[in-house]
Amino acid sequence: MTSLEEAQRLSERVSQIYARNCSIRRDDDWYILKLQEEVGELVSVYLRQTGRGRVKGADSVAMQQQFNDELADCMAQILLIAERFDVDLSEAMASKWFKYLDD
Repeated sequence: MTSLEEAQRLSERVSQIYARNCSIRRDDDWYILKLQEEVGELVSVYLRQTGRGRVKGADSVAMQQQFNDELADCMAQILLIAERFDVDLSEAMASKWFKYLDD
């Protein structure tokens, strides 16, 4: 199992390769706008899975794989935003979400 911190570092390495291969300038806006793009793709797959979008010839197995892939893209982009803005996601999750587990 990959730790959150390791996943963040690996995502950064992959994103650097992507940026270099596609001549992408990863400025602050790109990180946020790319997340929006990825969320849109996730929603599109979800709509197809739930019968509210064109299936485009994909069967349920293919659509599940697409959903998994798009969810991974969203997660990677969140990790990249955290890396860019020096956010400790483990700490942020603990202070925002996991504090409710103490009760």
